[in-house]
Amino acid sequence: MSEGTIRKLRLNFIRSAMVTMVSVMLGISGLIFLTNAWLTRQTIRNILDYLIENDGRIIPAETMNNGEEIYDYSILHFLGEMINNEDSSLYKSPEFRFTTRYFAVKFDADEKLVDILDNHIASVTEEEAEHYGRDALKRRRKFGRYKSYYYQVGKKDDGSAIVVFLDSWIQVRANDRLLYSVFIMIGFGVIVTFLIVWFFSSKAIRAEIKNAELQKQFITDASHELKTPLAVIKANTEMQEMLEGETEWTQSTLRQVERLSGLIANLVMITKTQERENGNRTETNVTLAVLETIQTFMPVAANEHKTLTQSIEEKVTMKAVESEIRQLTSLLLDNAIKYCDPEGLVQVTLQRRGKSVTLVVANDYKEGKDVDYNLFFERFYRKDESHNADHGGYGIGLSIAENLVEHYKGSLTAKWNNGLIYFTAVLKE
Repeated sequence: MSEGTIRKLRLNFIRSAMVTMVSVMLGISGLIFLTNAWLTRQTIRNILDYLIENDGRIIPAETMNNGEEIYDYSILHFLGEMINNEDSSLYKSPEFRFTTRYFAVKFDADEKLVDILDNHIASVTEEEAEHYGRDALKRRRKFGRYKSYYYQVGKKDDGSAIVVFLDSWIQVRANDRLLYSVFIMIGFGVIVTFLIVWFFSSKAIRAEIKNAELQKQFITDASHELKTPLAVIKANTEMQEMLEGETEWTQSTLRQVERLSGLIANLVMITKTQERENGNRTETNVTLAVLETIQTFMPVAANEHKTLTQSIEEKVTMKAVESEIRQLTSLLLDNAIKYCDPEGLVQVTLQRRGKSVTLVVANDYKEGKDVDYNLFFERFYRKDESHNADHGGYGIGLSIAENLVEHYKGSLTAKWNNGLIYFTAVLKE
């Protein structure tokens, strides 16, 4: 795993952690706020029901319920409110009549004003009270909110009505304050969580980055160390052929030397691909680079008895390194020709789609219906050992191609359809 891939994984982890944290905080905070708002609304409705039942008046509490502590608000009391939607202790307090600010408007069956009870409020005049009352009668909902008041319309059997308005300014303000507090706490929690996750994720990936660097250094050192003995083996084998003549054993040795040399070169190529930066990109004629690469593979396809076709859009350009475009095309074409069905067809398509460039290399592959193509991009993966032995593959070409595409913030995917396997490389500027 390259250092760039590790950093991408870190960013994905941070993004996932933040989304999860925000979702949980929003869920919990929203539940708290909605529960509080619902209980407040139920309490207001209970008070309005009480006032309507008593014809707009508060019945004075005679005693403190024989010494019962009415101000005890335990968890059981809270759960009782949620389950029963009732808080009868409100009406037991002798302070209830002094702390409840309301006014009531009475109408007869013909909606003519009968009486206005406004001795428990000082913020409205009789004219305003009558106006509020008539407006409430016209509304479809018999319970609702009117500015800072909650109202409820009570109908009697004789057709008369009473409209009670409860001053809920304190409750409304408390709910608003709770809502603002929720948003502030979520914002604060997001910042703190981001800093903590960023700090600890940075420490967590240091070991992985160091391990990736050691792996790259090992590949580089091992490649240089292996070149010398391979060169000696090749030279000694060639000298043996000159002295004793060519045999199947000397030829087998030379083939294995060439194979190991190619494997070492590919390992070094992977390391260099992972270390590439974006600084040397210039405006590149992608169309020309792909066409010229296709031309170099025409004789290869002919020797393998494969048909190579192309559908290349003209004047496709992008900010890129031309050698990388050629290398990507070569890797995909080499893979397609090697593993194409006998006397099969290889197709190359290039086109621009919005701000991205799409290169598709497809080849006949009739037995590819139930294959897991994600494995194709794993290093040294080879589905059919005998098939790969015939073509001399190392199982790392597609891995190199995928690394190249990642440098362009794109994707390389494999898909099978109707006897063809499509390798689609999407490059972004």
